[in-house]
Amino acid sequence: MNDPRRGRPRDESCGPAILAAAIELVGEVGIAALTMDAVAARAGVGKATIYRRWSSKEALMLDAWKSAVQKPDAPDTGSLREDLRVLFAPHDQQLSGETMQRIFPQMIAAAKVNPEVGEAYREFIAERRRPMRTVLERAVGRGDLPADSDLDLVHDLLVAPILYRWMVSDGVVDDDVIERLIAIVVAGATSNLTTARR
Repeated sequence: MNDPRRGRPRDESCGPAILAAAIELVGEVGIAALTMDAVAARAGVGKATIYRRWSSKEALMLDAWKSAVQKPDAPDTGSLREDLRVLFAPHDQQLSGETMQRIFPQMIAAAKVNPEVGEAYREFIAERRRPMRTVLERAVGRGDLPADSDLDLVHDLLVAPILYRWMVSDGVVDDDVIERLIAIVVAGATSNLTTARR
């Protein structure tokens, strides 16, 4: 006998349409102007369908962004610099660079003021940091980085300049910039190692 309290079962097939609609709308109007009504209309579903899955537009937007941003694998070329080049190489993403530039800062802002989004965002970032952590740990194991390296700091030194150019200064981020950035950070991270080998 059916339990009337269970309500209508969720139609999982409409999830991708809802996530895509949320991405499109935030890219067009921003999170502040986003409404569940607009997402429902764009996705062709009822608003109740959305609220059965997401309690807020920020939570919806975070899931939409996560669904569109590919997690890179951890390369293992045998060379730290080459592994880093592979990690920073463009990946096939569902979001264009321009759309991501508009959405990513809004997700950071939402994570700072919404505890639910903040927790999910931190989990998302921790997951995305793992491939580079693996690359850096392998470099330590090969002797390419000193055993006492602060790997979290090395990671941040590699990523932060790119994010700053991407979100703040609108500076160029191309293969040449990435190549020079890798060279500078790796040189600094291995300076003690180089001195010890002399």
